[in-house]
Amino acid sequence: MKTIVSLLLVLCCYTLKAQITAAQIKNELAGKEWKIIKYETFGTEEEPKAEQLNDKLILNKDLTFFIIENGKEYLGSWTSTAEGKISCKSKTGEWSRIYKVITITEKTATIEYQGPDLTRTLYRLETK
Repeated sequence: MKTIVSLLLVLCCYTLKAQITAAQIKNELAGKEWKIIKYETFGTEEEPKAEQLNDKLILNKDLTFFIIENGKEYLGSWTSTAEGKISCKSKTGEWSRIYKVITITEKTATIEYQGPDLTRTLYRLETK
């Protein structure tokens, strides 16, 4: 019984430590230009295709964003949640995304997008 309780305690501590917070998103992700360097779908990591070479994510500290996705540009506003998610909506309302932030370091980040067909795509990001 003590072993089970100990394992649950360790798991809870690890989960709490691993979760990205809204403050981390604002402090570490916002205000930088993030270039998408890899895409991963169904466990297969791929380099950007020709139309994706300039894809990037910029979350401004004033809660506006600029995204190039598959060569198309989007402008709008963003918010972050306590669960470590970023919600982006274009000015026109025609385009929106919710990204889950998986990891953030000073120079790299990984975010996940789940499309309407439930396909999950991981974006590996890099900044200067």
